[in-house]
Amino acid sequence: MEFSHFGKKYEGELEFGRYQNGNLAVQLKLDDGSPYATLSVNTELALADNEFVAKTYSENEGLVEQFIDGGHFVPVSISAPVSGFVPSQPILRLSPPDEII
Repeated sequence: MEFSHFGKKYEGELEFGRYQNGNLAVQLKLDDGSPYATLSVNTELALADNEFVAKTYSENEGLVEQFIDGGHFVPVSISAPVSGFVPSQPILRLSPPDEII
């Protein structure tokens, strides 16, 4: 799938895993298999198996929104507290839900 970031276009794919506490981890990898960005943040929130807290700040600014627009993620909530100085982050659900491990 194509995505753009900082004015450049890339080809990549989403990869899913689990954090140690069982929450969904979402990674964006380039077509050559190299990691590009981690799109999720682990929290202590109890989430559904197909939901995750997105990382939309810092170097990820503008990435997650493309995958929402492309139909890969569906917003569930916009009020997930993370920690420290980080603003609340959106909770997203995978679409379709059978993409997860």
